[in-house]
Amino acid sequence: MFREDRKKRQPFSTKTKKMEWMSSAGKDPLKWRSDFVQTSQCRICHTTLRWGDRRYDFDHKDNNPANNNQSNCFLVCKNCHGHTTLSKKRKIKGFLGVTVGHQTIKKKIGYKKPKKKPKTTRRVVVKDIFGNVTGYRTVKIRKTKTTKTKKKNTTKTSATRRRSKKS
Repeated sequence: MFREDRKKRQPFSTKTKKMEWMSSAGKDPLKWRSDFVQTSQCRICHTTLRWGDRRYDFDHKDNNPANNNQSNCFLVCKNCHGHTTLSKKRKIKGFLGVTVGHQTIKKKIGYKKPKKKPKTTRRVVVKDIFGNVTGYRTVKIRKTKTTKTKKKNTTKTSATRRRSKKS
């Protein structure tokens, strides 16, 4: 009864898997039909993987089984998949409080998030003559110019001065 109501985890389509396979191999993912490569790499440990040997998994980055986009697909070896996914089981209780079954809960603990790009624009307040805010404007952020540091003059120590006077 309770199992039929729950949606099952949908696997990635073969097309999505092949596109992720090509992109993790460093190739153009849109050319998987014509120039498919048989070897690729794990996204985490860079272990060489062969297509069809079943030493790899295609994992959801955000742990959402309904999101089967290619951007959410992540190629990992079985070892890295085990390290980054934490599995727990939760009891499912029936009508009278009796345990009817168990539900497996998977939680991501490992994948690194991509670095944020530095901001290139910012909003600036536009004021009138009296100082009242009339609106906002988007302005590009300029990089600050770095000034070259001047080399410090090296002064001769007293021992080198004595040597230079003698010669």
